[in-house]
Order: sequence, then C-alpha cells, then structure tokens
Amino acid sequence: MAFWVPLAIAATAAATAYSGYQASSAARQQADASRRAATQAREAASAQVKQMQADAAQRAQEFQAQIEQSREQTAQAARSAQMAQQSAMQQVAQQRSASALAIQQSQLQAAIQQQQKASNLGQQARRRVGTPAAMRTNLEIQSPLTGASSGLGIGTETLTGGLNV
Repeated sequence: MAFWVPLAIAATAAATAYSGYQASSAARQQADASRRAATQAREAASAQVKQMQADAAQRAQEFQAQIEQSREQTAQAARSAQMAQQSAMQQVAQQRSASALAIQQSQLQAAIQQQQKASNLGQQARRRVGTPAAMRTNLEIQSPLTGASSGLGIGTETLTGGLNV
C-alpha cells in the first residue's frame, strides 16, 4: 500500500493541477470575454457620443438657419414697411398738391368772375340804334340808282319812284 500512496498523492496532485489549469483557463476565457465586452461597450459609447455630437451640430445648424431666415424676414418686412410709408407720403404729397392746385384754380375762377361782374357793372353795352342812315349799306350809298352826285341819296327819289330814306 505504500506503493499506492505515492501514486494516490501523484494522482491527487495531478487532479489538483488539472483542476487549477481548468480554473485558470476558464478565468482567462472569462477575462477575454470581459475585455471584449468592455471594448464593445467603449465602441458603442463612442459611437453614441459621435451621434449625439452630430445631432447637436445638426440642430445648431438648423437653429442658425432659422435665425438667418428670421432676420431676412424681419429685414424684408422693414423694407416693405418703409416702401409703404414712402408710397403713403407720396400720395399725401400728391393729394396736397392737387388740393392746393384745385384751391388755386377755384380762387382764380372766382377772381375772374368777380372781375367780369365788376367790369359789366361799369359799362353799358353799346348798341347801334337803327337809324335810317346807319342802316343803309355801303352798296346803297354808292349805287348810281340813287341819283345823287354825292352818293348819299338822303331824301332823294329813286328810279323806282320811292323816297330813299
């Protein structure tokens, strides 16, 4: 039995060594798996951080674009308001000018009418009175039928036998 004891000790030592080898091998595999999991977690976290940075940059760019668009709209609204104000001022100026011209023309017309009324009151219309001498035409005066040498033929007989009056 003495022979068996060293053999049993050797077998126990071998079993213990094999068991230790198996335990260390399992520990190594578990450590490798933990390293791989840590590496994957680090890569996933890095990818997530990059994605968040890209999203933040995109949001910042959109925000800047919105700010620029808002500024442009504000500037356009200001330009439109200024143009509307200038247009309104021009219309007011045109209306003032037209009103002033209308008033001036009205005053001028009233002055002309006053002047015409004043001039009509001071003068009477000259009318030609229909005297027989005034009604005679130049043809009658110079006509040889009147029979007078002077050509007046007032109070003279005509060839027709009537008095030329």
